[in-house]
Amino acid sequence: MKRLRLFLALLFAFALTGCDYEEIEHETGYKGQARIDPWLAAGRFLERYGYSVRKQPSWSEPKPDDAVWFVPAEAIGNETFARTAATWASQGGHLVLLVERALGTDDDWGVSHVVRIEPALRDMLANAGLTLEEAERGEVPRDKIAFEDRAFDAELKSRWQVKQAESEAQAFASAEYGEGRISVLTDAGPIRNRHLDAKQHAAFLLELIEASPYVGEIVFLRGHTLSLWKLLVEKAWPALIGLALVIVCWLWKNLARFGPLEAAEEPSPLRGYDYHLEALGDFHWRLDRGAALLAPLRTEILERCHQLQARTGRLDADIFALLAERAGVSRERVNRALSEPAPADAAVFTRTVSDLQRILATFS
Repeated sequence: MKRLRLFLALLFAFALTGCDYEEIEHETGYKGQARIDPWLAAGRFLERYGYSVRKQPSWSEPKPDDAVWFVPAEAIGNETFARTAATWASQGGHLVLLVERALGTDDDWGVSHVVRIEPALRDMLANAGLTLEEAERGEVPRDKIAFEDRAFDAELKSRWQVKQAESEAQAFASAEYGEGRISVLTDAGPIRNRHLDAKQHAAFLLELIEASPYVGEIVFLRGHTLSLWKLLVEKAWPALIGLALVIVCWLWKNLARFGPLEAAEEPSPLRGYDYHLEALGDFHWRLDRGAALLAPLRTEILERCHQLQARTGRLDADIFALLAERAGVSRERVNRALSEPAPADAAVFTRTVSDLQRILATFS
């Protein structure tokens, strides 16, 4: 049994080693920074020659000290962008428009997306004497780039072609524009990471930079999406500062800082018993200077005084003197408290009420 198992194992091993197989290798692209930055190799190449390179994720207005801008043709999508780019180029800048495989999202190992050229870009190129149009079948790919009386070996695959004035349509054309220059490269593949080291692509890139009228920073635009936030920061920063101050003031006013905020209005005093008494007293004072409040006190004092006289057998005694003796005040104050018709002011009214309460307290 053991021998049979050993024989089957050896037979299976020989069967596996005798199978034919084929290795197929597929390129999937770069890893790391080169995967998201198609101009990484071009930037490092130019930096070796002493140029300053800047990468931008989205469109913005070129700076006066920028020398060359590599821009996807799709980025010039409206009259404002076209006017800005043309003005900068006329003042000495070199605008290089890349048509196909120009975006940072394009795949060097895949099929490039369909490019749409806006009328604003066509008009700008027409002002520079350039015409960009789709090529007929059979006219691509091209293997030469003619520039500055030189022909560079290249590998271009583009459905577009550009021509200058009456010259023959090519994959690349360049024209002076004011004090600067506008160039159109229908296929950006030769200056991307994957193909920069092939044929004479690097030499063409260097020649393109050296043909710029002025020396300055080299800018590669990776995409054409305009950032709304960046546009607001550049164009509307005073309004943003004002809005930020308004928000800060509103937060300072409404958020709790040192404990809970006090109520905007005081609690209604109508619920207080003392307020009701004060309001009632004010009403009677305005009505008859408090006479209606004094009458009940005076009536009760006189009734109790008559009862006291009858109990003590002093019916003929002077009421004012009797009450003054019991309360410990003068007869004149008792007489004024019981017989004065209406107090002259609030102070007299208060004194009169105090005397009446003092007299009434002697009967309790």
